[in-house]
Amino acid sequence: MEDLISASSSNLQFRLQYLLLSRPEWWTYAIFWRAAGSADHHQSSPILAFGDGHFRGSHDADAKGSDDTEWFYVVSLTRSFLTGDAAPPPRAYLSQSPVWLAGGHSLAVAGGDRSREAQLHGIETLVCFPVNGGVIELGSAEYIPENWVLTQQIKSSLSFLMEDSSIVHKKEPQRIKERSSSLDSEHSESEDGRLLVERQQPPKKRGRKPGGAKVETQVNHVEAERQRREKLNHRFYALRSVVPNVSRMDKASLLADAVSYINELKAKVEKLEAAAKRVKKEVDVDAATAVSLSSSSSSLSGTMEMEVRLLAGDALVRVKSENVSYAPARLMAAMRDLELHVLHASVTTMKEVVVQDVVVKVPTWIQEAVKLRAAILERMEKGW
Repeated sequence: MEDLISASSSNLQFRLQYLLLSRPEWWTYAIFWRAAGSADHHQSSPILAFGDGHFRGSHDADAKGSDDTEWFYVVSLTRSFLTGDAAPPPRAYLSQSPVWLAGGHSLAVAGGDRSREAQLHGIETLVCFPVNGGVIELGSAEYIPENWVLTQQIKSSLSFLMEDSSIVHKKEPQRIKERSSSLDSEHSESEDGRLLVERQQPPKKRGRKPGGAKVETQVNHVEAERQRREKLNHRFYALRSVVPNVSRMDKASLLADAVSYINELKAKVEKLEAAAKRVKKEVDVDAATAVSLSSSSSSLSGTMEMEVRLLAGDALVRVKSENVSYAPARLMAAMRDLELHVLHASVTTMKEVVVQDVVVKVPTWIQEAVKLRAAILERMEKGW
């Protein structure tokens, strides 16, 4: 597969795009995981790294999970696997057998972070096919069950693409080289030093040449990929701006830090909600206590109602009674006997009813509304 590895990026992308478009079922993306150590016979544990890929998108471009699948694809640009990893790509590479995961349960129990991340980002079907020099991974947001005929058809398509790529590279190395040199390339790198895209501009037209339409199609595809990756780069920048502590500048670390920050915010929200529930419960208890302390007493001369509320070290005492036997004087006498410091007092007379509002400083020995009310009533009863 050395010919495929050395082929131009745009050529491989075009073939992966052709693979997706030639299938009747809808595949969201295709990735070629390159065996980086396959050419080194002394390396016993090659690494599968992102070689190239094509993102087709969801069947419905405006679907709810389309952004998630695109995010999953872009994050794949930074991924690599040891061949001993439990993820589907190295499993297929080591066993030289396809790995087909269809449905949430299959992805959940497959093992490795790759299948779990795929499920979280809306991928329903993930398939890995071993090829010379690496692994082809196909992902779909739709459920595509495995069947023998479909497996053989995709394997045949892959074999055709790889053989065709090898023939083109062997027969036309100089022609491909000339085409590549005739294109202006502009490289853009991300913060972690990885190459994001090779942007190519079409050459100046000097008459119609054979194969010109094919080259233009490939260039347009590369430009579309550049714009897609640039858009997602901006999203990474926006995410970085809201995450307070970023341990490293690469995308994988940024995503891990963002997850930690979100979990931290969730914990704070849960703590605040618990505190709000406690405050509400205390307010409800205080309200119930106030109601219970506003009961009437008929043991005194006439009918009297008393309500006592504690407010941050002070107490509000409201007494409603018949306007007989100098009721205000009786209340003030009780306050004097209890040595309560009066901060405010008012008396309102409405026909035969007297309403008294008194704010007093509550002494340390009586910090409960029930006890304060009982003490005032006791003193007032003695005065009648």
